[in-house]
Amino acid sequence: MAAKPETSAQSTTRKQPQRAAITFEEVQMHAQTPRKRRPMSEEQRAKLSAAQLAYVANDPRWSEHRRKLAAAQEARRMTLWPNEIAAIVNLRRKGRTFSYIAEEIGVCRDVIGRELTELGISTDRVKSDRRARRGNGFWRSFD
Repeated sequence: MAAKPETSAQSTTRKQPQRAAITFEEVQMHAQTPRKRRPMSEEQRAKLSAAQLAYVANDPRWSEHRRKLAAAQEARRMTLWPNEIAAIVNLRRKGRTFSYIAEEIGVCRDVIGRELTELGISTDRVKSDRRARRGNGFWRSFD
């Protein structure tokens, strides 16, 4: 005799196995033991180094890989270039907000605020009379 197929109501009522409760001491002990890689022998390290050097020297994919690594570093940078600072000051003079400038330049607004503060450039709110306003054209009807 074949077993009856399980219905969805039966499968949801199945009991889960009980897990042992983790104590606070176990959590603390686990937090204090650092996770380390296994130690690598000098022979393994030499093989890895030779393989990496061969990849850089011979593999045609390396130039694209290097470009991607450089782009990732650029995306994570935490400073501004002098031309970006000049552009930010110019946009602030026009009444733009930090969130707008951050989108325009592609740098986090926290980085912009921190850098301007370090340089002694005012990061106060833009006065309402200097703030950029929306246009009055026919496209305003779509808001």
